Order: sequence, then structure tokens, then C-alpha cells
Amino acid sequence: MYELDKHTPHRHVRYQFTPLPLIQRGLAYHEAGHVVLGQLVGFTCERVRIHTITRDGVTGWTGATTWARSFGTYLDVAVVCGAAGQAADLHQLAESGRLTPETARLCAADHDKEMALSILAAEGVQVSEIGPAPDGGLAWDHVMATAQQRVDREWNRITAIAEALLAAPDFTLTGTQAAQIAA
Repeated sequence: MYELDKHTPHRHVRYQFTPLPLIQRGLAYHEAGHVVLGQLVGFTCERVRIHTITRDGVTGWTGATTWARSFGTYLDVAVVCGAAGQAADLHQLAESGRLTPETARLCAADHDKEMALSILAAEGVQVSEIGPAPDGGLAWDHVMATAQQRVDREWNRITAIAEALLAAPDFTLTGTQAAQIAA
């Protein structure tokens, strides 16, 4: 079982001038990207949420998607765990007319990528962060391109989950709710 996005607050000093509703919106789409792309390859979501946390004296917003079980190819794991959230966040910025080089940098999900690389390394899978894939491994640019293609194709489902997450009183959906909404 993996809990995605378990890290220091996602929104910190560099986001200090970003209105809270935009932070929440970006996180909702980020998590919805994880959920929908995970569902496509057979991951079973237990819960998805956005919430505040305080770590090291910093309070900020973050998100978490918890999986009951997962399986799939190494590419599936890399896309779902490492690239889906960022791809969905970039797509929603483009859709809303707010995608700029600055906003694109702000939604970089290094924590997701690091987690995916850690999972793959534990399985003995090599990942090239720049350039062609090693024999039997993956190239990160291919992972990101695959995530973006899947996000584009599943955009309506991602939007449905993100909007439901934003409308939920505690910004939380069960896996069953997310599956019903995305159906």
C-alpha cells in the first residue's frame, strides 16, 4: 500500500501570494489525476483528500491518495505514482488560462517522482531521468508523456473527481465515491 503525496506541506513560501482557492483547486486536480489514472490500470483507491498539515513549523495544504492494492506494469506505477498528479495540474492550468512557465514550475511534483523512483528502484527497475531508457528500464520523459496523454484522454473523469473533492465538506472522498463519480 502506498500513500501518495505524504510529504512536507505542498504549498509553502513560494506560494504565499497564490489565493487559497487556487491552491485547493490545483491540489484537487493533482489528486484526481492520481485517482483516475490509477483506476485505469487496476489500482484500488481507498481514499483521496486534500487537507492542511503542519510540519517543521510550516502549515500548508497537501493532498493524499491511499491505495488498498495496486498492480500493473512498471510504466503504470511510474505514471500513476510519479507523473499523474503533475500532468493533471498542468492540464487544469492550461484549461483555465493560467499556465505560464512560472505556474508550471510551481506544480512540479518532485515528491511524487522521488517516490515512484524509489518504488521502481526497490523492484530493480532503472529509470533514466534524461535521455533514452536503459535496457529493461524506463525513460522519465516517456513516463511524463504517457501521463499527459492519459490525462488528456480522461480529462472529463478527472474533472468530475476534482470538482467533487472540492465540494466535499472535508475535501475527502472514499475510494467507492471516487469510483462512482469517475464511472
